Amino acid sequence: MASLSFLLGMIPSTEKVESADDQLRADYRAFKEFEQSDELKHYLDLEKEVTSSNFALRKKRIFKEKYKYSDAYRKEERYNRLLKKQKGDERSKELEELEDYINSEEFLRQKQYLTMRPAERYETTEEYQKETEYQELKKSEKIRWFFNTKKKYPFKELEKWELTFEDSFIGNKLDRSKWMTRYYWGDKTMNSSYVLQDDKSFITEGDNLEFYDNKLRIVTRAEKAEGLMWRAEQGFVMEEFDYTSGLVSTAASFRQKYGIFKAKVRMAEGSVSQAFWMVSETMLPHIDVARYEKGRLYSNFFWGKGNVHKSISKTAGKRYSDDYFIYSLEWSPGKLVWKINERVFKTQTSGVPQEEMYINFSCNLKKDASDHNLPSAMEVDWVRVFKLKG
Repeated sequence: MASLSFLLGMIPSTEKVESADDQLRADYRAFKEFEQSDELKHYLDLEKEVTSSNFALRKKRIFKEKYKYSDAYRKEERYNRLLKKQKGDERSKELEELEDYINSEEFLRQKQYLTMRPAERYETTEEYQKETEYQELKKSEKIRWFFNTKKKYPFKELEKWELTFEDSFIGNKLDRSKWMTRYYWGDKTMNSSYVLQDDKSFITEGDNLEFYDNKLRIVTRAEKAEGLMWRAEQGFVMEEFDYTSGLVSTAASFRQKYGIFKAKVRMAEGSVSQAFWMVSETMLPHIDVARYEKGRLYSNFFWGKGNVHKSISKTAGKRYSDDYFIYSLEWSPGKLVWKINERVFKTQTSGVPQEEMYINFSCNLKKDASDHNLPSAMEVDWVRVFKLKG
C-alpha cells in the first residue's frame, strides 16, 4: 500500500519537478560554458594582476610620486639656473637642448601629471583602468552567479550520471531505430505480433500509435482485427479480436543493467491496462515502473525461478489520468526504488535483477475489462535512461 502522502495526493507537481530539473541542467550547461569562456579568463587574469603585490607596489608608487623628485623637475631647475647665468645672446648647447625639452609636449604632460593630486593622478593610469574594470566585473550578475554557483556547486549528483537513452517523440513518426512494435519473443521466434490469452485487444504493428504535440499516444479502440494469441494448452492460435491497441519496446535496440529509468506519462481514464514496464530475456524478472488500470496505479515486481515471488504496491487516484506524471525506477545492485515526481513510492531490496533489461510501453484491454471510454490513449511525453559514469 502506498504511503499517506500518495493517498492524499501530497506529491510535488509535475511542472515543478520538471521545471527544477530543466533549470538545473540549463544552469549546468551555462556554468560549463562560462567556465571555458574568454570573459572569465579575462576576469581571472585581471584579478590575478590587480590583487598581486606587484600591482599594490605600483599603485603605491603612483600615489607617492611628486614633481620635485622627478627628472622633469631637475631639468626644469637646471634650465632656469642656466638661463639666469646667460650673458648676452650667447646660448650654450645644453641650454638649447633643455629649452627644447621644456617646451615639448612630453615635458608638459609629465609636469601636469606629477602636479595633480594623487587620487586624480591615479585615475589617469592604466592601473586605475584595470582596477576599475575588475571591480565592475566582480559586481556583475554573471560573475557573481558563477562564483556563488561554484561555491555551492549543485551539480555533483548530476555529474554522476550520463544519459544512455532518450526519446522525446519529436516529429510525426516512430523512430524505428529505437523502438519495435511487438513483443520481443514474438518478433524473435515468429517475426509476428501476438497477445496473451487474457487479452481481448490485439497489438497492431504500429497502427495504434499516434503523434501529437511531440508526444506518443498509444491508442486502444474498438475495431476488428485478426492475430495470434498464446494459449497455455494450445500454443499460438489465430483469433478474431474486436479491439486493437499498441506497444513500443526497446528490446532490439537498448538494454541496460542498473541506472535510472524514467518517463513522463499521462494515463488514460477507463478500463484499459496501461503500463511502463521492464523485462529481460525471459518473462521474469518483470518490473512495472507504473501500471494503471481501473483507477488504480500500481508499481509491481515479479521475480524468481520455479516459485514466482511478487511485490505489489498500489494507490488510487484519478489524478494519474488527469495529468502527466514522471515515473522513475532507480536500480542499483542491491535495491529498486520507484518514484513518482521524485517522491519515493516503493522500495525493494530482495530479488533485485542482475541482468540487462529493456523498456516497454503498452496498452491492453483485458478479458474482464469493459470497453467504456474507448477510444483511449496512454500518452508518453518523453523517456530517458541514465547510468552511473565509470
